[in-house]
Amino acid sequence: RQMANAAKQRANVEVAVAVTGIAGPGSDGSDKPVGLVHFGWCIGDQPVSCGVAVFDGDRRAVRQQTVLHALEGIVLRLESGA
Repeated sequence: RQMANAAKQRANVEVAVAVTGIAGPGSDGSDKPVGLVHFGWCIGDQPVSCGVAVFDGDRRAVRQQTVLHALEGIVLRLESGA
């Protein structure tokens, strides 16, 4: 939530997405699986919307799926107004 809000404010934009996670190739040493990604969407005056996903594949595949999911999340939220 904080990353998405800060990105929106600092960039002075209406839409911002923040992502963080473990793309690989290996674990960060915790119990979190490789492919775990957290999302925060900040659109207009709406409350920040958050989500989490676990993607399969190597580092490149996880990163590609992350970008696609982030963009789909923007479209979904803009269309629904939520």
